[in-house]
Amino acid sequence: DEDCILFNGVFYLGCASVNAPRSEVEALRTISILHDAEQQRQIEVVLSVPNRADGTVRLLEPGVSGVMTSFKLYTILFCCRGADDSVEKDCFAFTESHQSSGIFQCHVFRCEVHEAVRKVLYSFELAFRSIPKSPVQTDAKSQIQEGLVSLSPSEYSDNTPQDMDENTFCFTVSLEIKEDDSKGGYATVPWDKTSSCFKLRHNLEKQVIVKVVQTSNVDLTLERCFGLLLTPGRNVKHSDMHLLDMNHTPVDDEGGIGGTRTVVGLEFMKVHKNWRKTLVIAIMIPGTRVFLSVAVDLVVQEIQEPVRFLIETKARIFPQAEKFWYFGKKILQEQFYLKLKETTLNRTMYEVESIESETWRNKWSSSSNDHHHHHALSSTSPQDEEDDDGRMGGGQSDTDEPLLSGSGEVNKECTERVLSDWGEVLSRWRADLSRRPTGLRTLIRAGIPDPLRGEVWQLLAGCHENQQMLEKYRVLITKDSPQENIIQRDIHRTFPANDYFKTTGGTGQDSLYRITKAYSVYDQEVGYCQGLSFLAAALLLHMPEEQAFCVLIKIMFDNNMRDLFKNGFESLHLKFYQLERSIEELMPNLFDHFKQLGIECHMFSSQWFLTLFTAKFPLSMVYQVIDVYLSEGETIVFRVALGLLQCSRRELLALDFEGILKYFRVQLPKKYRSEEHTKLLIQTAVGLKIKRMKRYEKDFLAEKEKSALEEDPLVRMETMEHAGNLQRDLGAAVEDLRGSRAESSDLRDENHRLLVETAQVGGNHGMFDHVYFRGIRKTQGFTPAPYNTLPPTSPHNTPPPGKGNVQEGDGPTSPGDQCKKQIRDLELQLAQTKLKLVESECKVQDLEHRLAASHKELQATKNTWFQKTISTLTTRKTDPSPTVHSPTSTTPSG
Repeated sequence: DEDCILFNGVFYLGCASVNAPRSEVEALRTISILHDAEQQRQIEVVLSVPNRADGTVRLLEPGVSGVMTSFKLYTILFCCRGADDSVEKDCFAFTESHQSSGIFQCHVFRCEVHEAVRKVLYSFELAFRSIPKSPVQTDAKSQIQEGLVSLSPSEYSDNTPQDMDENTFCFTVSLEIKEDDSKGGYATVPWDKTSSCFKLRHNLEKQVIVKVVQTSNVDLTLERCFGLLLTPGRNVKHSDMHLLDMNHTPVDDEGGIGGTRTVVGLEFMKVHKNWRKTLVIAIMIPGTRVFLSVAVDLVVQEIQEPVRFLIETKARIFPQAEKFWYFGKKILQEQFYLKLKETTLNRTMYEVESIESETWRNKWSSSSNDHHHHHALSSTSPQDEEDDDGRMGGGQSDTDEPLLSGSGEVNKECTERVLSDWGEVLSRWRADLSRRPTGLRTLIRAGIPDPLRGEVWQLLAGCHENQQMLEKYRVLITKDSPQENIIQRDIHRTFPANDYFKTTGGTGQDSLYRITKAYSVYDQEVGYCQGLSFLAAALLLHMPEEQAFCVLIKIMFDNNMRDLFKNGFESLHLKFYQLERSIEELMPNLFDHFKQLGIECHMFSSQWFLTLFTAKFPLSMVYQVIDVYLSEGETIVFRVALGLLQCSRRELLALDFEGILKYFRVQLPKKYRSEEHTKLLIQTAVGLKIKRMKRYEKDFLAEKEKSALEEDPLVRMETMEHAGNLQRDLGAAVEDLRGSRAESSDLRDENHRLLVETAQVGGNHGMFDHVYFRGIRKTQGFTPAPYNTLPPTSPHNTPPPGKGNVQEGDGPTSPGDQCKKQIRDLELQLAQTKLKLVESECKVQDLEHRLAASHKELQATKNTWFQKTISTLTTRKTDPSPTVHSPTSTTPSG
């Protein structure tokens, strides 16, 4: 019933009394004697080895499983096997203390398959190491610790890995670094407990000492060590390691490890004669923190291929004259688990199946919920930036000031050959603007000459003949934008290092203000977005503002850049996901480094996508990125981003969390002030092949849908209720808009009718004026009699009542006066109609704004789960058929 391992094909050769139970020489002599004398009297048994230290070793009868004899494991004092080059290589023995009599017996066994001897002894070793935690077994534990020679007390642990088996070999690798102490010797470098890193002084000779000791399983034979390697960074490729000169010295056992059986033990020493000239210290500027990877390559007789043990650690670099008030010395140790498997052709040879360090196991065995915990372990604490290092003098690091946007000089010189090639291409292009000439892409990748950039950019964007957009721009700049305050605030932050935009209220800032305001009016769905001004400023440096506005519109709409600012930046998050997957595919070591430190793509690449690299990088690089972007489309943004990471991979692998963020903010932009680095970046970017973007997009949408389904039910219900309210508001707004547009249409018809009627009345008025004035001219010859010559009034001459008795001041009403009055009435009626039309148009515009806002909010809150739910409910209510239609809202056209 005991948990044990059974070995068949084992023969018991007998036993003999020994005086020195822990002597390997006496045990081997007993094996030799019994092997020669007991060949005819050997007994076949089944050997049962327990898995716990409180178990019992039993000899069982084959086929019957009856117990022939047994030994408590804690009574076994010593195990050994025959030499590999002798006839006893298939034999093993263990020495037993016969109860309390003081008699020691050595029991000898032979295996039918000699390779099984290793496995038997390893099973014994695992049993000895598996000390139970029960206090009842304390006596057994103490006896094993006193009696077992092949394992030291320091190696005993209750935390022995549970996944160790007979094919796993444990090694302890230690690393020590020493520095020249200016007294003719070397002193161990200090160890900073706060940030868990070595403290190294710049420009001093150093020793790197590596020690490898096997601590478990059967002995492996070391043939030689052929390499000690060192490189900055971690998660580095084997090919990135750099071989160092070395001296090697065998380690003396001397019982200094508590009687530990040392199978592999070598000490390696490397002295840097000129530390500054090595690649390792090329980035070690005083004040910086870096990762270091130290590796040792061993050739083991029983393993087909060399074995590499790799230790990763952190180091902080200080000035050469730095002194420390206090420090601790440390020899860094790492436990490695080498898993081997037997080869099919030769059972005495192994091949490496895997090799893992204890640190690696601890990191990857934790769940993703421990992300912040790993971040705290991986990154340096803020205290590491202060004076708690115990240092005197404090070395100064490089400036932390980032590069201002708009910095850098652009080389305007160009060779005659390049100008000739461009002249020939442009002449063919101007002759046929419908297609791009052959050889254009190659020239663009080499860089467009700066004097030609304005024209070439317009041709690439298709803005060479766009008079309609130019006229529209002149109208847009006269309109008001609701985001003018934000635009005015950002103008002063755009390209402050460039003379054209430096002056407040200058020509550059005024032009930039007009372009960004015009775009916010033109694209009301997106409006003005922070970062847009940087791209507009780069265009303004090469062309007038009208043409710059046309190119900006083409970039935003034709290259889908405006989508990044819509729907809560959903497209931008998709870009982050695609970039992360591309890093995992193309640079897995950098991906692992970022993952371990908690570095995410949005921490460094958001401005890359939103501004086309124009916000932080020097102009010489910005212009070349825009060159290839207009030529090859939006995928070039991914290629440039991956190219930046590829060209800076080694530096990034050597930095911790804070160092990486600082590198992206400060060092990386400054690196591309060099024209050579920019050319290398463009060559790297255009050479990268990215073919799985569509697949990554599908994966992103699938993960998004999955996360939506896993969302909290209460949040889902609130979102659904809010989205339903928005849907109802949107429907009401649509109905109001339809009614307002119908009313507006009626008012337009009434206005048109009044205009026609006014025109007719005006024509009649002209005719009446003509008749009236002609009658006046005919009566000009008639002269009325003087007042005193009129006949006296008589009853016969008195006019009839109501006729001819015109009051003073009254005059006859002419047809012209009547027409004028009618015209005034019509004009008043027309003005009132126009007023109603304006009011209706204002109401329509307000409803359109409300409708657009409702669309935005609905799109932001709507998710796949909700859309399916609404669709299902709508279908069940309106159509009992199984076909499901997604609810859509149609905005009626004007």
